[in-house]
Formats: sequence, structure tokens, C-alpha cells
Amino acid sequence: MSDVLTLLQRHHCMSRIRGKNTTPEILVRKGLHARGFRFRLHNKKLPGSPDIVLPKYGVAIMVNGCFWHGHKGCRYATEPKTNIEFWETKIARNRHRDEVTTAHLEALGWTVITIWECELRNSSQLDDRLDALAEEIRYAGEVKRIRDINKQQSGAAARREREALLRKQAELEAEINQLYPIPKRIRTISRAFDGDE
Repeated sequence: MSDVLTLLQRHHCMSRIRGKNTTPEILVRKGLHARGFRFRLHNKKLPGSPDIVLPKYGVAIMVNGCFWHGHKGCRYATEPKTNIEFWETKIARNRHRDEVTTAHLEALGWTVITIWECELRNSSQLDDRLDALAEEIRYAGEVKRIRDINKQQSGAAARREREALLRKQAELEAEINQLYPIPKRIRTISRAFDGDE
């Protein structure tokens, strides 16, 4: 089956498809804002520039179009009728990039939540999905808080251990100096060499 549009018409149609500020993305942002969440958009410092970032909760949200990201089992992830090889390659590449981005973000300690376009199409489903998303974010925030506390405590424990080692070392050096006193002239020469370094 051939395309019903000319190459120029098809190019014009495809160039109008946005990657940012899509309708599903705006629905999610409005829903989060109404539920009291504050967030950042398209943070370029993070892998994949997630659509919505909530640093306080350690959450990165990807709002994916079902067709463009190959949502498995979704009726909106239709198979193209023309230029099949091109579209299969493009969608496979998008899916692979999503997997790599998610892995990078998780390795950096972020919780990654993916929202699919099909979850937002029905207005009755929309509120339920946004309520569930709010719960996921709060849960991730609690996990982050506990992880941060544990990290602080382990850091404090490491500092205490280091200080105890330094005290022990000072005690041993004092004991050695008492048992084997170093003549004053050698200590003076030693300090002069320490100052040169």
C-alpha cells in the first residue's frame, strides 16, 4: 500500500509532531500541580532529559506516546501500513533508548515512572491514574528519605571510625616517643624537611 500523501505533505505532517509539551504531558503536569507537587521540566542535566523531574522525591517521569515508544499490547501502538522497515527501526531505537535512559537514571538513584498516553485518554481513568501516580511519587519520596538518612548515618559512622583511628595512632606515636625519645636536634631537622615538602 502506498502513502496517500506526497513526500512533501508527509514531511510537513511529521514536522508538526512535538517532542515536548505534548497534550499527555500537559495533562500530567496539571494533575500533579493540582495535587500539590512542584517539579522541573526536561532537565538536560539528567540522562534522557526526563519530561518531569521531582528532585525532592527523587522521581523522574517519562510521558510516552504509545505509537512512538512502541507500547506493547496497546491498541494505539498501531503498525504503520507504509514504509514499514523505517518505522519498525525507529520505534525499536526509541524503545532501546528508553531502556538505556531508565537504567542510567536508576543507577543515579532516581525512581523512573513511565506514563503512557493511553492511560490518559479516558477522563474517568485520568483521575485514577493521576491519584496512583501521586501515591507512587510519595512512596518513592519516602524511600529516598530513608536512603538519605542511612547514607548520612553511614557517613557519620565512617567519620567516627576515622577519628578513632587517628586518636589511636596519636596514642601509639606518643607511646613510641616516650619509650624511644627523639633528640631535640633531630626533631628540628625533621620538621624542617616536613616544611619543605
